[in-house]
Amino acid sequence: MPKIEIPHQKSDTFRFKRIPELLFAGKVEDESFFYAPPQIHDFCEIIYVVEGTGEFSIGGKNYVLQQGDVAIYNPGVPHEERSSSEVPFKVFYCGLDNLHIEGVPYGMLLPPYVDPVISCEKYAYRVESYLSEMLQECDSQVLGYETLSNNLLMSLITLIYRIVDVKHQFQELKGKNEISLRTKEFIDKNYTQSITLKDIADTLYVSQHYLSHRFKKDLGDSPVNYLINRRIEEAKRLLVDSNIPVHEIAARVGYSNDKYFSMLFKKVTGQTPTAFREGERRK
Repeated sequence: MPKIEIPHQKSDTFRFKRIPELLFAGKVEDESFFYAPPQIHDFCEIIYVVEGTGEFSIGGKNYVLQQGDVAIYNPGVPHEERSSSEVPFKVFYCGLDNLHIEGVPYGMLLPPYVDPVISCEKYAYRVESYLSEMLQECDSQVLGYETLSNNLLMSLITLIYRIVDVKHQFQELKGKNEISLRTKEFIDKNYTQSITLKDIADTLYVSQHYLSHRFKKDLGDSPVNYLINRRIEEAKRLLVDSNIPVHEIAARVGYSNDKYFSMLFKKVTGQTPTAFREGERRK
């Protein structure tokens, strides 16, 4: 058999600026009904669904997770979990602290622009394996279990970023100014409210001019345009998935004047909300 040798090239730009600390690992299994009440942590948490489905509320937004999905909780994010199927609910989970990934705000497991629920797809078996082995090491406490547990944790986080990179191009957004990322996060969380550029700038303690300049430089658009497009995308979803009247959809995405909303919608999509709804339903 011929010798196969692959040289190690140090060109990978994914870096841990600090070695994360594993706080705990655990599992929930064979639960016909599971419920974890609303809570907030000052550390990060990873939840992986092994079997069944669950309804998760993360940062005020609702998600349905099924086998092969991961939920990520950054510090300070409120969350709530419950099982939602007749199939026994089984999850692996772990908590971690002291985290700093290059290009990501200190303490965060995921950047603010990434959705906290990730479908692992072809990597699901590896995510499950890392968490399962981590749990076994913590339970055994034999020689070297701390080293192996932390290595498994770093492998798990790295694998999650490999999954994230496919959808969000982490390497392209890595290193963007934190003000830009926090502005995006603020808009993503509050776009249904009546917010202005001044509201965002005041929340982040920066001037409106600096905020707009940084955001456009880092993300290629103004905060105001990003807010409009975020609202229009949600409006499109509501138009297709529900029978809610246009004026009510306008209110739900932050516009008290439905005529102004319709004008913006047509400007962005080329169609009125009603025409868009009819066209999508015909498809």
